[in-house]
Amino acid sequence: MSEFKGEPLQVITTTGTDKGNSTELVESALSRILLDKRVKNKKVVVVSVVGTFRKGKSFLLDFFLRYMYSNDKSNWLGDPNEPLTGFHWRGGADRDTTGIYMWSEPFLITIPSGEEVAVIFLDTQGSFDCRANMKQSATIFALSTMLSSKEIFNIKDNLQEDYLQHLQFFTEYGRIALESGYAQTPFQHLEFLIRDWAFAYEYPFGRKGGMDLLNKRLEVDDDTPKENVLLRSHIKSCFADLQCYLMPHPGLTVAGSPTFNGRLADIDTNFIDQLRDYVPSILSPESLTVKSINGQPVTCGELMEFFRAYMKIFQSDELPQPVSMYEATAEVNNLNACNRSRNLYVQEMNEVCGPRKAYVSNKVVDDAHQRCQEKALKEFRRSPKMGGEDLAEGYEKKLIQEIEELYMNYKMSNQNKNTVEHFKTPMVLVTILFLFYFLTGVLDAVGLSMISNLLLIPFWLLLTALGTWIFVRCTGSATEIGEQIDNVAQSLVDYVSYFSVLCSHLGGGVVCQMEEVGKEFLDEQELVLVFRGA
Repeated sequence: MSEFKGEPLQVITTTGTDKGNSTELVESALSRILLDKRVKNKKVVVVSVVGTFRKGKSFLLDFFLRYMYSNDKSNWLGDPNEPLTGFHWRGGADRDTTGIYMWSEPFLITIPSGEEVAVIFLDTQGSFDCRANMKQSATIFALSTMLSSKEIFNIKDNLQEDYLQHLQFFTEYGRIALESGYAQTPFQHLEFLIRDWAFAYEYPFGRKGGMDLLNKRLEVDDDTPKENVLLRSHIKSCFADLQCYLMPHPGLTVAGSPTFNGRLADIDTNFIDQLRDYVPSILSPESLTVKSINGQPVTCGELMEFFRAYMKIFQSDELPQPVSMYEATAEVNNLNACNRSRNLYVQEMNEVCGPRKAYVSNKVVDDAHQRCQEKALKEFRRSPKMGGEDLAEGYEKKLIQEIEELYMNYKMSNQNKNTVEHFKTPMVLVTILFLFYFLTGVLDAVGLSMISNLLLIPFWLLLTALGTWIFVRCTGSATEIGEQIDNVAQSLVDYVSYFSVLCSHLGGGVVCQMEEVGKEFLDEQELVLVFRGA
């Protein structure tokens, strides 16, 4: 077989493990492929392979390339001693692919309708790599799902529940990015490729055994837990077509030899037989699916724009931050502890100044707040929590802030119960009116009618203010005027209170001086009596 003409080009890079924008689009590489004049206006078929890292995704894609480059499709596997080339792959435990790679040469294939389409291949970074955070894994998986017309979910050993949960998580992340209101299912073809299948006696290798297994895994009955029913409903609603294929183990040489280079001679014949059946079922012209978005076929040039648009979404702050199962559990755990402590504060404060309690002094409210806050914080700190001290410290600060807001609400609610506060302004105005009325009567009685008449001016002004205040409170209009009258009344109360305190201090000083003088006088009288006795 001749050497491949193309090469893998990285079109999505991962730039770090921080929780910021950790993926970047390599437009120069992408435009070189998709904007080539041979394919720019042709409809595109996008085949991608996703899954956990170090499970043979790139290895599988290179067999796809071998099929596409072969001129003899009946013997496309070629020379059994030829090394496997194309997308870079290797054995071992550490990751090899980062970001997303695209094969640089699109394949022009005539499909049964007679139309020529461009077929491109995507190789993706493995999920749950120890050097990538959850946002990177979610972004890579979601991008691949959004951009592919045929996505292969590479799975090892069995179709377990955790794989379905991961698929739900990543596809939901992609569906949010696409926005709601889609007229059709958002994604096209998903194929579960289960590698190293060990239960061929139950479900035979190949597509039939795979579909029987898939239907078994996705079926629900009355005993199925509700969350599992929702999980299966979600997956079915996301993809227009679901398929499954069971592959045997490729052999011990593939799994354990550091010098294995992909030669068919080193691969188990059972695996080769299934490979000979599987690859054409994916890539033969009648099996190809043109990429469509919302029911409209997409060209290579248009796919370039979708790459740009989707990357902008994932690089923005519009999407929720994906977190790991542990992080999500730790946050919920701390949130529950925070809620319990806040509820304890509310319960304790309600015993002192709750909505069904009568008005109490501000000091009682303040003392209760200090006591209940300490009790709530003690409850929060003693609650078992996941996530470490840093996470707990953040939730404790949030708890203190919420308690402070509740405290202010309790103070305001308690103040509103004070009947005197409600009627402070009219009581002040009526009191002053009564004083003016009494004073004018006294002045008239002693013949000072001229001064009495002058006092009628502030008397009528106060009476007008009282009438205005009542009008504002009853109608709810001109509230600014009512607030000004309240402020004036409060100022008068503060003024009187100030002089009352001042007078009490002055009076106390006079009494003390009189006591000192009296004490000195008694001491002198006592001395006189002593001398007289002598």
